[in-house]
Amino acid sequence: MADKVLVYSTIGCGYTDIVKAELDKEGRAYEEVNLSLHPDRWPEILPHTDGVRLTPVVIDGEEVTVGVNGIGCVS
Repeated sequence: MADKVLVYSTIGCGYTDIVKAELDKEGRAYEEVNLSLHPDRWPEILPHTDGVRLTPVVIDGEEVTVGVNGIGCVS
C-alpha cells in the first residue's frame, strides 16, 4: 500500500466525499486532484474508467478503485 493515496474528484460529487471521509477515518494521507479545476488531468484516469469521465477514482499504489461500490459521478 502506498503512503499517500491519489483521489481524483469533481465538484459536487458526493461519492468523492464518502471516499475522503473514509480515508480521513483511517488516518490515510491523500492528495486530491479536482478534475473540475484541472480538466487537463482527465487523461490520467480514463484508462481506468474505460474512457468514461467518472469520479471518484482512487489510486493506492497498484490498486485502482473507481466509484464507491461501483457507483460514481459522471461528468
